[in-house]
Amino acid sequence: MRGGNGKPGIARVGGKWRVCLTIVLFWVAGSRRAAGAGWSERWDSDPGYLNPIDLEISPGGSRLYVVCQESNEVRVVDTRTHEVIGRVKVGLKPEAIALSPDGKTLYVSNEHSDSVTEIDARSLRVRGVLKTGWGPVGLTTDRTGKFLYVANTLENDVSIINLATGHQVKRVETSRFPEYMDLSRSGNHIYVSNLIARLGPYYRPPVSEVTVINTRKQMVSERISVPGVIELRHIAQVPRSAGGYLLIPFMRPKNLNALIQIPQGWYLTHGMAVIWPRHSGGRPRARVTEVLLDDIDHYYADGTGAAVTPNGDWALITAASANVVSIINVARLNRLLQQIPVNDPEALADRLDSARHFVARRLPTGRDPTAVAVSPDNHYAYITNRLDDSISVVNLRSLRIVSTIDLGGPKEITVLRRGEQLFHDARFCYEGQFACVTCHPHGGLSNGLTWSFETPKLGHDLVQNRTLRSIAGTSPFNWNGMNPNLEVQDGPRTEMYIFRSQGFSPSEVRDLTSFVRSLRLPPDPYDDPGGDLTPAQRRGRAIFFRTKTNDGRLIPLHDRCYYCHAPLTHYTSRVQMNVGTATPHDTIQSFDVPQLQGVWMRAPYLHNGEALTLEEIWTKFNAHNQHGFTSDMNKAQLNDLVEFLKTL
Repeated sequence: MRGGNGKPGIARVGGKWRVCLTIVLFWVAGSRRAAGAGWSERWDSDPGYLNPIDLEISPGGSRLYVVCQESNEVRVVDTRTHEVIGRVKVGLKPEAIALSPDGKTLYVSNEHSDSVTEIDARSLRVRGVLKTGWGPVGLTTDRTGKFLYVANTLENDVSIINLATGHQVKRVETSRFPEYMDLSRSGNHIYVSNLIARLGPYYRPPVSEVTVINTRKQMVSERISVPGVIELRHIAQVPRSAGGYLLIPFMRPKNLNALIQIPQGWYLTHGMAVIWPRHSGGRPRARVTEVLLDDIDHYYADGTGAAVTPNGDWALITAASANVVSIINVARLNRLLQQIPVNDPEALADRLDSARHFVARRLPTGRDPTAVAVSPDNHYAYITNRLDDSISVVNLRSLRIVSTIDLGGPKEITVLRRGEQLFHDARFCYEGQFACVTCHPHGGLSNGLTWSFETPKLGHDLVQNRTLRSIAGTSPFNWNGMNPNLEVQDGPRTEMYIFRSQGFSPSEVRDLTSFVRSLRLPPDPYDDPGGDLTPAQRRGRAIFFRTKTNDGRLIPLHDRCYYCHAPLTHYTSRVQMNVGTATPHDTIQSFDVPQLQGVWMRAPYLHNGEALTLEEIWTKFNAHNQHGFTSDMNKAQLNDLVEFLKTL
């Protein structure tokens, strides 16, 4: 790997010359992990926040079961008194909750424990813990209650668990980052919405997927494409008598347009996919229509929670970064949908004048409304406010928020808490188009898109979005390395080039950057906690630290993997390097060396996202050995190298 002038190890960063230290060979026999690389709980001085993220209502409507993500528990609320009447501990970072068909059992997914906690709904006693795949989030039982389906967001599949034995019987492949699930009203199908778009051709709009699983055959029966959108969220089903379709919130980016468009609006819009699956009505394929929830001069960023009243009169969609719930008149929505051509899913996708036809009311909620549950009698809706530790109660007859349920979290607001609230707040962006979390969902991940940032040549310098997890100590920032620290990255740079508004005050920048520094990667499923490596990983480590080619020639220092990706500095040399990946559309040749920690979950790769897999970095984009000396390696060696990189 080379510097921008073809010479090893020197690049100009923030006005100072810095030298890449490469004396790391001694490390091969020692620890494989860089200092600070391991995962740990984020709140070192957490006063005990709850972060309610999901909820279910009991069949009779008397209880709310609320998943509290930060306190690793479920809290139970009496819907008549609005008091917390019980709580039960679950695994690490619980994400979602489901009820058995008879209402007697709760199932809670624990993302950082790779498990589901099984709870008696009446006594709140834990019955057992079920093993899942990596990073479980959404879950649901089948109609019989014999099988549990769990979306493994870090493995891009669904575990099917036999509840009689507690054992997994099958895996079903989904698209990328499956996070939300719902059982069809007939019980014959399960719908899975995927947070990140499919991997696809470079410089093309994203395409997301709703995966449909047949519960009788326990296999995928349909993969529904949703063009031009990402971040599909909660799934709501409109009763057959009111239309028989799905409503799924989404974000629609114009990421291939230059960011200069932000002050003109429409750069990031927010709405919902309206989907009639193939099996509902005997269609040869699913029908998809996309409808925006934004107004012409204001945006409702990050649609997340979704629910429909049992009678089909109202649908509710929360805008998590706008702190608003939109209440939709389903009959009016149906009249609009009847005017849309059947074979044109994007007919309304860019119309900012649609919402006025069917949105009956916008109600302010607490901070970060994430999930909605509706009472069986159609009278009330309950909305979790994740960053307020509360629940908003909506009267569906008056369409008003009539009360707020305090779940009992601490009233002290720490620096990290303020920073997290800022991270999820779209008020700082022009007309509320987006927040930090919009492009870095699920706790700071990359949304997998390539963006056209404003540079001296508009339309040039397309760059891949990068994760914010575990970036503390990896400055400078941006692919061009022009931002020396997070204060510049999240302060003046965000204000001028991204939000196009006043931006954050100095104290808010301090709070926000403190929160970003606290973000950590999830546990690495490829990394053995005891430090042991598989034979393939050991061979891959030897390749990563090799000094000679297969035929015994000495590899120049700057062509060795560890030269740019030094373990003791988070697997990045923290300088810009020219590795031969610049395109004719790039105005620079050298790019900031990214850290390798968590690289297994960050596809696509390279500065512009051209490489869809780790293998493609070397098989398609390293013809001249500028990105490490790899031309002598065979397929087996490349596979071993990839296996080692996954452990970092």
